This record gives sequence, structure tokens and C-alpha cells, in this order.
Amino acid sequence: MSILLLLLCAQGAVASESLESLGLKVYRGADGQSIEVVTLAPREASEVVLRLQSTDSEQDGLSVRGKVRTAGQSIDFVVRHRGADWVLLSQRAGDVEAFVPGKPSFRVKFSQEATDKASASEVLSAHVLQRESGRLTAFEKKAWPYLEKKYAARATEAMVALRKACGTSPTFTFDWKTFDDAVMAELDVWAACAPLATRARARCATVKDVTVLTCRFGPVFALERGTGTLTFTTTPGGAAEGPSFLETRLP
Repeated sequence: MSILLLLLCAQGAVASESLESLGLKVYRGADGQSIEVVTLAPREASEVVLRLQSTDSEQDGLSVRGKVRTAGQSIDFVVRHRGADWVLLSQRAGDVEAFVPGKPSFRVKFSQEATDKASASEVLSAHVLQRESGRLTAFEKKAWPYLEKKYAARATEAMVALRKACGTSPTFTFDWKTFDDAVMAELDVWAACAPLATRARARCATVKDVTVLTCRFGPVFALERGTGTLTFTTTPGGAAEGPSFLETRLP
């Protein structure tokens, strides 16, 4: 568990890191696609943030951090997608091609006009907000279908027990975008989330109007109640410490 905690601390440091722009270039495609490339300080780190616009894909608006890799006259802008490196933008002999996940590749050209109108600070602000919201994690993390299916089955079993005990039939969902690869690989997600189901079954009156129980992952415990919803933010210590936390929130 100590390894996981170290990883979480590192992720938190990245999320709160102040990003400084050294420059901005905008590339445009023939059909109106736009890719803004912000070069980050220090220059020797070869890091950038790329924002996609008007690509007619679910990645529109995405501002993802990546690395610049050069080999001779070739330049690749590499990001993380589905747990692996993904070349989002590639320059070969002056030709620049974009590779947006789920779409055919397309050529782009540098646009001075678009660059003059663009704002590096907006691109970086979008990146920070998307990191905090979990959108970037959803883009970067690999698929874990076996584990997600296994944990969903455990949740279904828990809801059957809740229905028998309380006579209510809420569903149990996981906010998977908050569970990054390090968490999925090292943590028993159901064990960390199960205290919510266990406490709900023990306190029927507190969940009589709840239709959806949700578990998400974060740095500290939290419990939020909405209209018909109850959202539990668990942590690496959720299995051991979650019950006592929820005992005071769901008395």
C-alpha cells in the first residue's frame, strides 16, 4: 500500500504544479480541425500541452500533456492514451499529420492567424481543470474490463442484500475515471468501496430515498448526498478506515 500512496502523492504534485508557457503554435486542418501546441518550461524537458478543437470526436476540447520526441528531421508529439504511448501529432519532412483516437488521420498546417488569436493560458487552464475533473485520467488510463466486471458483480450482490434488508433497490456505480492505472493495479477497488454498501444496509432509513450509490476515488474521504444519490469518495485505506468515516456521516 505504501507504493500506492507514493504514486498518489506524485499525482497530486503533478496536478498542483504550476505550468509556464514558452510558446504557442496552432495547426489547422482542411476541415476546420485545430490543434494548439503549448511548449512548457523548461524547454529542455521537451514537454507540451496539446488541445484538440473541432475534430468531430469525443476528444474535442481535450488539453493533454505530452512529450516531444525527435529523431533526425522527424518530430513526434507523444501523449498517454489507454495506458500506452500515442503519437498525437507527427512531423515528417515538413508535413504534419494528426492522429486523433477514433478518427482517421488528417494533415494539418501551421496557421499564423490562428496562433495570433489563441491563448496559451486558456489551454493550460483547461488542462488543469480536466486533470482535476478526471477527464484526462479517463483518456490516459488503460481499459480494465475484467476487474471492472468483477467489481460490478460484487456490487450487484451487495445491492441484492440491501434490497432484502431495506426493501429499496438502488443501483451501485463506480466513477471509473477517478480510478487510474496505479489504483486499478494495486488496490482491491471493491474492498475500498464496500463500506458504503455495508453502512447503507445497516442504516436503511438514511438511504430510503436513494436510487444511486456511487463510489469514486480521491485523496481524502468524502460523502456527498444529492437528489436520490449518495457518492462516497474512498481512498487507499477505504477498506480499513471507510467504515468509521461513514459511521459518523450515515448515523
